[in-house]
Amino acid sequence: MIFKELDPFRGEARDVAARLVADRMAYYLRRYYRRSHDIDVLNHLHVPSGNSVARVDHLLLHSHGLLLISRLAGSDGLRIDGDGHWQRLDLGQLVGIGSPITHAYVQGLLLKSFLDRSVQQRGFFDQVEIDVLVVVQDEVDITWPVSGALAEVCKREEVFDRVTRRLDQFRASATEPGPLTQTERQLLADFLCRSHRPGA
Repeated sequence: MIFKELDPFRGEARDVAARLVADRMAYYLRRYYRRSHDIDVLNHLHVPSGNSVARVDHLLLHSHGLLLISRLAGSDGLRIDGDGHWQRLDLGQLVGIGSPITHAYVQGLLLKSFLDRSVQQRGFFDQVEIDVLVVVQDEVDITWPVSGALAEVCKREEVFDRVTRRLDQFRASATEPGPLTQTERQLLADFLCRSHRPGA
């Protein structure tokens, strides 16, 4: 089910391309999960966490936890080396960038910290898994490290398969149902929607 769509667009002309990418990802998620009883989606979520703000492009809630989808802005290509260093190819030049996987995990930890402080049942979110998925536009070429493709990175067209595979892994390894029932996910989604700060 889709609990939160993208906020209305209020950017400038230079922000249009980024919004179109966000719209495409939100469309993919709506197409796959709008009638789902297993996965709930919140798009473009900003919640305060201490002195910071957790900024999540797309959040998927499922019975075992949270999956944060982070969109990587467009470029001509990406190169990831075996040490986890990332470079993007822009106009023929390789430019070093921080790891989007690390950035997504930081946003996940900020979100978890916010939730830990907000619930009455202390420690509840310690049993909730937090995963990340960095999504690259389909047309971007990726040069993977020698060790192969990274589990946390995929093209937009691969998102549904990657999410499905991850949930299957949770189900296969679980000895009991996940901590988030459908009702709890709905309560959590409602709370996050109320906590959203668009301008943050």
